[in-house]
Amino acid sequence: MRRQVFRGRTLASARQAAEQVFGSGAVLLTTREVRRPGLAGMLGTTEIEVVAAAPEAEAPPSVPPPPPSRPSTQLFAQEAYAPERRPDVAAVATLRNELRSELRSLKASSLQSDRGAPDLLAELAALRVAIEDATPALRLGDEAAAMLRRLGIEGSAAAGVARWLKGPEDGRALSERMRDALSEAIKVTAWPIATPGRAVIALAGPTGVGKTTTIAKLAAHATIDRRSVTLVTCDGFRVGAVEQLQRYATLLGAQFVSVGTAEELARCLDEATTDLVFVDTAGRRPTADGAESLLSAQSFGERDRGYARHVLLCLPAALRAQDAASALKTFGSLDPTALAITKIDETSAPSGLLHGTAASGLPLSVLCAGQEVPEHIAQATVAAILDQLVPRTGARGSAA
Repeated sequence: MRRQVFRGRTLASARQAAEQVFGSGAVLLTTREVRRPGLAGMLGTTEIEVVAAAPEAEAPPSVPPPPPSRPSTQLFAQEAYAPERRPDVAAVATLRNELRSELRSLKASSLQSDRGAPDLLAELAALRVAIEDATPALRLGDEAAAMLRRLGIEGSAAAGVARWLKGPEDGRALSERMRDALSEAIKVTAWPIATPGRAVIALAGPTGVGKTTTIAKLAAHATIDRRSVTLVTCDGFRVGAVEQLQRYATLLGAQFVSVGTAEELARCLDEATTDLVFVDTAGRRPTADGAESLLSAQSFGERDRGYARHVLLCLPAALRAQDAASALKTFGSLDPTALAITKIDETSAPSGLLHGTAASGLPLSVLCAGQEVPEHIAQATVAAILDQLVPRTGARGSAA
Protein backbone atom coordinates (compact mmCIF):
# COMPACT_ATOMS: atom_id res chain seq x y z
CA MET A 1 0.00 0.00 0.00
CA ARG A 2 1.53 3.32 -1.08
CA ARG A 3 1.36 5.95 1.68
CA GLN A 4 1.99 9.68 1.74
CA VAL A 5 1.87 12.48 4.33
CA PHE A 6 -0.35 15.53 3.73
CA ARG A 7 -0.88 18.67 5.80
CA GLY A 8 -3.53 21.38 5.87
CA ARG A 9 -4.85 24.08 8.13
CA THR A 10 -7.96 21.91 8.75
CA LEU A 11 -8.76 18.23 8.48
CA ALA A 12 -10.91 18.97 5.43
CA SER A 13 -8.07 20.70 3.59
CA ALA A 14 -5.63 17.90 4.46
CA ARG A 15 -8.14 15.31 3.20
CA GLN A 16 -8.63 17.35 0.01
CA ALA A 17 -4.88 17.32 -0.60
CA ALA A 18 -4.84 13.54 -0.19
CA GLU A 19 -7.76 13.07 -2.59
CA GLN A 20 -5.96 15.13 -5.24
CA VAL A 21 -3.23 12.47 -5.25
CA PHE A 22 -5.11 9.23 -4.52
CA GLY A 23 -8.59 10.11 -5.73
CA SER A 24 -11.88 10.29 -3.85
CA GLY A 25 -11.32 6.83 -2.38
CA ALA A 26 -8.20 7.90 -0.46
CA VAL A 27 -7.94 6.16 2.89
CA LEU A 28 -6.88 8.23 5.92
CA LEU A 29 -4.69 6.00 8.08
CA THR A 30 -3.73 8.46 10.84
CA THR A 31 -4.35 12.08 11.76
CA ARG A 32 -2.59 14.33 14.25
CA GLU A 33 -2.13 17.99 15.08
CA VAL A 34 1.41 19.33 14.54
CA ARG A 35 2.97 22.65 15.43
CA ARG A 36 4.84 24.70 12.86
CA PRO A 37 7.29 27.07 14.65
CA GLY A 38 7.32 30.71 13.72
CA LEU A 39 10.22 33.11 14.03
CA ALA A 40 12.73 31.73 16.58
CA GLY A 41 10.18 29.11 17.53
CA MET A 42 7.63 31.68 18.76
CA LEU A 43 4.15 32.57 17.45
CA GLY A 44 3.90 29.30 15.56
CA THR A 45 0.73 27.83 14.04
CA THR A 46 -0.82 24.40 14.11
CA GLU A 47 -1.70 22.19 11.16
CA ILE A 48 -3.47 18.88 10.71
CA GLU A 49 -1.21 16.10 9.38
CA VAL A 50 -2.70 12.96 7.84
CA VAL A 51 -1.13 9.82 6.49
CA ALA A 52 -3.20 8.65 3.51
CA ALA A 53 -3.07 5.73 1.11
CA ALA A 54 -4.64 4.76 -2.17
CA PRO A 55 -7.59 2.35 -1.94
CA GLU A 56 -6.67 -1.27 -2.53
CA ALA A 57 -8.54 -3.81 -4.57
CA GLU A 58 -10.61 -6.18 -2.47
CA ALA A 59 -8.44 -9.06 -1.42
CA PRO A 60 -9.61 -12.65 -1.90
CA PRO A 61 -10.88 -14.37 1.22
CA SER A 62 -8.08 -15.91 3.24
CA VAL A 63 -8.03 -19.10 5.21
CA PRO A 64 -8.44 -18.29 8.90
CA PRO A 65 -5.40 -19.09 11.04
CA PRO A 66 -5.54 -22.11 13.34
CA PRO A 67 -6.82 -21.40 16.86
CA PRO A 68 -4.16 -20.38 19.38
CA SER A 69 -2.67 -22.98 21.63
CA ARG A 70 -3.31 -20.85 24.74
CA PRO A 71 -5.95 -21.99 27.23
CA SER A 72 -9.53 -20.85 26.64
CA THR A 73 -9.44 -19.01 29.98
CA GLN A 74 -7.10 -16.28 28.67
CA LEU A 75 -7.89 -12.93 30.24
CA PHE A 76 -7.50 -10.60 27.27
CA ALA A 77 -8.55 -10.39 23.66
CA GLN A 78 -6.56 -12.51 21.21
CA GLU A 79 -4.81 -9.39 19.83
CA ALA A 80 -3.13 -8.91 23.20
CA TYR A 81 -1.16 -12.13 22.65
CA ALA A 82 0.20 -11.18 19.22
CA PRO A 83 3.99 -11.17 18.93
CA GLU A 84 5.54 -7.91 20.05
CA ARG A 85 5.81 -5.50 17.14
CA ARG A 86 9.05 -3.64 16.61
CA PRO A 87 8.63 0.15 16.42
CA ASP A 88 8.42 1.79 13.01
CA VAL A 89 11.99 3.12 12.88
CA ALA A 90 11.20 5.67 10.18
CA ALA A 91 8.18 7.02 12.08
CA VAL A 92 10.17 7.25 15.30
CA ALA A 93 13.00 9.05 13.50
CA THR A 94 10.55 11.56 12.00
CA LEU A 95 9.00 12.28 15.37
CA ARG A 96 12.41 12.57 17.01
CA ASN A 97 13.61 15.02 14.34
CA GLU A 98 10.48 17.16 14.79
CA LEU A 99 10.98 17.24 18.55
CA ARG A 100 14.64 18.15 18.17
CA SER A 101 13.75 20.91 15.73
CA GLU A 102 11.26 22.25 18.28
CA LEU A 103 13.92 22.02 20.99
CA ARG A 104 16.41 23.99 18.91
CA SER A 105 13.78 26.68 18.27
CA LEU A 106 13.02 26.98 21.98
CA LYS A 107 16.72 27.18 22.84
CA ALA A 108 17.25 29.90 20.25
CA SER A 109 14.35 31.82 21.74
CA SER A 110 15.67 31.49 25.29
CA LEU A 111 19.04 32.90 24.20
CA GLN A 112 17.36 36.15 23.14
CA SER A 113 17.28 37.19 26.81
CA ASP A 114 19.76 36.94 29.66
CA ARG A 115 17.56 34.43 31.44
CA GLY A 116 15.00 32.13 29.82
CA ALA A 117 11.43 32.37 31.07
CA PRO A 118 10.65 29.62 33.64
CA ASP A 119 7.81 28.21 31.52
CA LEU A 120 10.15 28.10 28.52
CA LEU A 121 12.83 26.25 30.50
CA ALA A 122 10.20 23.81 31.76
CA GLU A 123 9.02 23.22 28.20
CA LEU A 124 12.60 22.43 27.23
CA ALA A 125 12.73 19.85 30.02
CA ALA A 126 9.45 18.28 28.88
CA LEU A 127 10.71 18.10 25.29
CA ARG A 128 13.91 16.37 26.45
CA VAL A 129 11.78 13.69 28.11
CA ALA A 130 9.62 13.37 24.99
CA ILE A 131 12.68 12.94 22.78
CA GLU A 132 14.04 10.18 24.98
CA ASP A 133 10.63 8.46 25.04
CA ALA A 134 10.50 8.58 21.24
CA THR A 135 14.03 7.27 20.81
CA PRO A 136 14.56 3.49 20.86
CA ALA A 137 16.54 2.55 23.94
CA LEU A 138 20.23 1.89 23.52
CA ARG A 139 20.85 -1.80 23.06
CA LEU A 140 21.88 -3.27 26.37
CA GLY A 141 22.23 -6.78 27.61
CA ASP A 142 19.05 -8.30 28.98
CA GLU A 143 20.37 -8.22 32.53
CA ALA A 144 21.36 -4.53 32.40
CA ALA A 145 18.08 -3.49 30.77
CA ALA A 146 16.15 -5.46 33.39
CA MET A 147 18.05 -3.73 36.18
CA LEU A 148 17.20 -0.28 34.79
CA ARG A 149 13.53 -1.26 34.62
CA ARG A 150 13.67 -2.64 38.15
CA LEU A 151 15.17 0.62 39.38
CA GLY A 152 12.36 2.52 37.66
CA ILE A 153 14.85 4.70 35.76
CA GLU A 154 13.43 6.00 32.47
CA GLY A 155 13.59 8.80 29.91
CA SER A 156 16.73 10.91 29.61
CA ALA A 157 18.08 9.56 32.91
CA ALA A 158 17.94 5.98 31.59
CA ALA A 159 19.53 7.02 28.29
CA GLY A 160 22.42 8.68 30.12
CA VAL A 161 23.03 5.67 32.35
CA ALA A 162 22.80 3.33 29.36
CA ARG A 163 25.52 5.25 27.53
CA TRP A 164 27.90 4.70 30.43
CA LEU A 165 26.96 1.04 30.67
CA LYS A 166 27.84 0.60 26.99
CA GLY A 167 31.51 0.90 27.86
CA PRO A 168 33.79 -2.15 27.85
CA GLU A 169 33.14 -4.70 30.56
CA ASP A 170 35.91 -5.11 33.10
CA GLY A 171 34.83 -8.31 34.77
CA ARG A 172 33.06 -6.63 37.68
CA ALA A 173 29.52 -7.44 38.76
CA LEU A 174 26.74 -5.58 36.95
CA SER A 175 25.67 -3.89 40.19
CA GLU A 176 29.12 -2.29 40.54
CA ARG A 177 29.17 -1.18 36.91
CA MET A 178 25.65 0.23 37.40
CA ARG A 179 26.82 2.20 40.43
CA ASP A 180 29.66 3.70 38.38
CA ALA A 181 27.25 4.62 35.58
CA LEU A 182 24.77 6.16 38.02
CA SER A 183 27.50 8.19 39.69
CA GLU A 184 28.07 10.00 36.39
CA ALA A 185 24.45 11.15 36.36
CA ILE A 186 24.25 12.27 40.01
CA LYS A 187 24.75 15.93 40.91
CA VAL A 188 24.91 17.08 44.53
CA THR A 189 25.49 20.30 46.43
CA ALA A 190 25.81 21.26 50.09
CA TRP A 191 22.59 21.55 52.02
CA PRO A 192 21.45 25.11 52.65
CA ILE A 193 21.98 25.31 56.42
CA ALA A 194 25.70 24.95 55.72
CA THR A 195 25.65 28.45 54.21
CA PRO A 196 27.66 30.87 56.38
CA GLY A 197 25.92 34.09 57.26
CA ARG A 198 22.22 34.82 56.85
CA ALA A 199 20.07 32.86 54.42
CA VAL A 200 16.49 32.47 53.25
CA ILE A 201 15.64 28.80 52.69
CA ALA A 202 12.32 28.16 50.91
CA LEU A 203 10.74 24.83 50.01
CA ALA A 204 8.46 24.53 46.98
CA GLY A 205 6.80 21.52 45.44
CA PRO A 206 3.57 19.52 45.11
CA THR A 207 1.20 19.23 48.03
CA GLY A 208 1.74 16.21 50.25
CA VAL A 209 5.41 15.80 49.36
CA GLY A 210 6.56 16.71 52.89
CA LYS A 211 7.71 20.34 52.62
CA THR A 212 6.58 21.35 56.12
CA THR A 213 8.18 18.33 57.79
CA THR A 214 11.39 18.88 55.82
CA ILE A 215 11.51 22.51 56.98
CA ALA A 216 11.07 21.36 60.57
CA LYS A 217 13.96 18.90 60.19
CA LEU A 218 16.26 21.53 58.66
CA ALA A 219 15.29 24.10 61.29
CA ALA A 220 15.93 21.60 64.07
CA HIS A 221 19.44 20.92 62.76
CA ALA A 222 20.07 24.66 62.47
CA THR A 223 18.93 25.11 66.08
CA ILE A 224 21.26 22.33 67.20
CA ASP A 225 24.04 24.25 65.45
CA ARG A 226 23.07 27.27 67.61
CA ARG A 227 21.71 29.32 64.73
CA SER A 228 18.60 31.45 65.26
CA VAL A 229 15.58 30.59 63.14
CA THR A 230 12.36 32.16 61.83
CA LEU A 231 9.67 29.92 60.33
CA VAL A 232 7.38 31.53 57.74
CA THR A 233 4.35 29.98 56.07
CA CYS A 234 2.76 31.15 52.82
CA ASP A 235 0.38 28.18 52.78
CA GLY A 236 -3.05 29.49 53.67
CA PHE A 237 -4.79 26.87 51.52
CA ARG A 238 -4.03 23.51 53.14
CA VAL A 239 -6.13 22.80 56.22
CA GLY A 240 -3.96 22.96 59.34
CA ALA A 241 -0.83 24.13 57.50
CA VAL A 242 -0.40 27.29 59.58
CA GLU A 243 -1.02 25.47 62.86
CA GLN A 244 1.42 22.68 61.97
CA LEU A 245 4.36 25.01 61.29
CA GLN A 246 3.48 27.18 64.27
CA ARG A 247 3.62 24.10 66.50
CA TYR A 248 7.08 23.25 65.15
CA ALA A 249 8.21 26.84 65.83
CA THR A 250 7.02 26.57 69.44
CA LEU A 251 8.86 23.28 69.96
CA LEU A 252 12.08 24.71 68.48
CA GLY A 253 11.85 28.04 70.25
CA ALA A 254 11.83 29.74 66.86
CA GLN A 255 9.99 32.85 65.67
CA PHE A 256 6.89 32.27 63.53
CA VAL A 257 5.21 34.44 60.89
CA SER A 258 2.28 33.78 58.55
CA VAL A 259 2.13 35.82 55.32
CA GLY A 260 -0.34 36.01 52.48
CA THR A 261 1.19 38.44 49.97
CA ALA A 262 4.58 39.26 48.50
CA GLU A 263 4.51 42.59 50.35
CA GLU A 264 3.99 40.81 53.68
CA LEU A 265 6.83 38.39 52.93
CA ALA A 266 9.12 41.28 51.96
CA ARG A 267 8.31 43.06 55.22
CA CYS A 268 8.93 39.85 57.16
CA LEU A 269 12.40 39.47 55.60
CA ASP A 270 13.22 43.12 56.21
CA GLU A 271 12.26 42.87 59.87
CA ALA A 272 13.70 39.41 60.63
CA THR A 273 16.68 39.38 62.97
CA THR A 274 17.51 35.65 62.86
CA ASP A 275 20.33 33.88 61.02
CA LEU A 276 18.01 31.74 58.92
CA VAL A 277 14.49 32.30 57.59
CA PHE A 278 12.66 29.17 56.43
CA VAL A 279 9.71 29.71 54.09
CA ASP A 280 7.03 27.04 53.60
CA THR A 281 5.08 27.53 50.34
CA ALA A 282 1.72 26.26 49.11
CA GLY A 283 1.66 23.12 46.98
CA ARG A 284 0.21 24.77 43.91
CA ARG A 285 1.41 26.82 40.94
CA PRO A 286 2.78 30.17 42.17
CA THR A 287 0.84 33.23 41.06
CA ALA A 288 2.18 36.65 40.10
CA ASP A 289 0.53 38.27 43.13
CA GLY A 290 1.21 35.45 45.60
CA ALA A 291 3.69 35.62 48.46
CA GLU A 292 5.92 33.04 46.75
CA SER A 293 6.53 35.37 43.80
CA LEU A 294 9.07 37.24 45.94
CA LEU A 295 11.27 34.13 46.00
CA SER A 296 12.11 34.16 42.28
CA ALA A 297 15.69 35.15 41.46
CA GLN A 298 14.66 38.43 39.84
CA SER A 299 12.21 39.56 42.54
CA PHE A 300 14.48 38.50 45.39
CA GLY A 301 17.47 40.27 43.87
CA GLU A 302 15.68 43.59 43.30
CA ARG A 303 16.48 44.58 46.87
CA ASP A 304 19.58 43.56 48.77
CA ARG A 305 18.43 42.14 52.09
CA GLY A 306 21.74 40.58 53.07
CA TYR A 307 20.47 37.02 52.64
CA ALA A 308 21.76 34.13 50.58
CA ARG A 309 18.85 32.67 48.59
CA HIS A 310 18.00 28.95 48.55
CA VAL A 311 14.82 27.60 46.93
CA LEU A 312 14.59 23.81 47.19
CA LEU A 313 12.23 22.01 44.83
CA CYS A 314 10.83 19.24 47.02
CA LEU A 315 10.04 16.00 45.12
CA PRO A 316 9.16 12.42 46.16
CA ALA A 317 11.65 9.61 45.66
CA ALA A 318 9.22 7.55 43.53
CA LEU A 319 8.82 10.39 41.00
CA ARG A 320 8.55 9.37 37.33
CA ALA A 321 10.38 11.19 34.54
CA GLN A 322 7.27 12.84 33.07
CA ASP A 323 6.11 13.95 36.51
CA ALA A 324 9.51 15.52 37.16
CA ALA A 325 9.15 17.62 34.00
CA SER A 326 5.62 18.57 35.06
CA ALA A 327 6.79 19.66 38.52
CA LEU A 328 9.48 21.84 36.98
CA LYS A 329 6.88 23.49 34.75
CA THR A 330 4.61 24.14 37.74
CA PHE A 331 7.24 25.56 40.10
CA GLY A 332 9.93 26.75 37.67
CA SER A 333 8.90 30.40 38.07
CA LEU A 334 10.46 30.30 41.55
CA ASP A 335 13.88 29.55 40.01
CA PRO A 336 14.78 26.60 42.28
CA THR A 337 18.43 26.35 43.25
CA ALA A 338 18.55 22.67 44.28
CA LEU A 339 16.40 19.61 44.99
CA ALA A 340 15.16 18.01 48.20
CA ILE A 341 14.08 14.38 47.71
CA THR A 342 11.59 13.03 50.26
CA LYS A 343 9.86 9.75 51.12
CA ILE A 344 12.89 7.64 50.21
CA ASP A 345 11.72 5.09 52.77
CA GLU A 346 8.37 4.66 51.01
CA THR A 347 9.66 3.10 47.79
CA SER A 348 12.00 0.32 46.76
CA ALA A 349 12.81 2.14 43.49
CA PRO A 350 13.73 5.76 44.35
CA SER A 351 14.22 6.77 40.72
CA GLY A 352 13.22 10.34 41.54
CA LEU A 353 16.79 10.75 42.78
CA LEU A 354 17.78 10.79 39.09
CA HIS A 355 14.61 11.98 37.37
CA GLY A 356 14.56 15.31 39.23
CA THR A 357 18.08 16.19 38.16
CA ALA A 358 17.56 14.92 34.59
CA ALA A 359 14.50 17.14 34.12
CA SER A 360 15.80 20.27 35.85
CA GLY A 361 19.59 20.09 35.73
CA LEU A 362 19.55 20.95 39.44
CA PRO A 363 21.77 19.22 42.00
CA LEU A 364 20.42 17.31 44.99
CA SER A 365 20.90 19.00 48.33
CA VAL A 366 18.67 17.23 50.89
CA LEU A 367 17.57 13.60 51.38
CA CYS A 368 14.63 12.63 53.60
CA ALA A 369 13.68 9.09 54.57
CA GLY A 370 11.06 9.12 57.31
CA GLN A 371 8.87 11.38 59.43
CA GLU A 372 10.94 11.76 62.59
CA VAL A 373 12.27 15.24 63.36
CA PRO A 374 15.18 15.88 63.21
CA GLU A 375 16.61 12.39 62.61
CA HIS A 376 15.35 11.40 59.16
CA ILE A 377 17.21 13.93 57.02
CA ALA A 378 20.73 14.22 55.66
CA GLN A 379 22.84 16.22 53.26
CA ALA A 380 22.84 14.64 49.80
CA THR A 381 26.04 12.81 48.87
CA VAL A 382 26.85 10.64 45.88
CA ALA A 383 27.55 7.65 48.14
CA ALA A 384 24.22 7.97 49.97
CA ILE A 385 22.29 8.23 46.70
CA LEU A 386 24.07 5.21 45.21
CA ASP A 387 23.29 3.19 48.34
CA GLN A 388 19.60 4.01 47.88
CA LEU A 389 19.51 3.15 44.17
CA VAL A 390 21.81 0.10 44.07
CA PRO A 391 22.53 -0.79 47.69
CA ARG A 392 25.39 -2.96 48.68
CA THR A 393 24.62 -5.55 51.34
CA GLY A 394 23.25 -3.73 54.40
CA ALA A 395 23.74 -0.28 52.87
CA ARG A 396 20.14 0.88 52.43
CA GLY A 397 18.54 2.53 55.42
CA SER A 398 17.31 5.92 56.52
CA ALA A 399 18.95 9.02 55.11
CA ALA A 400 20.09 10.09 58.56
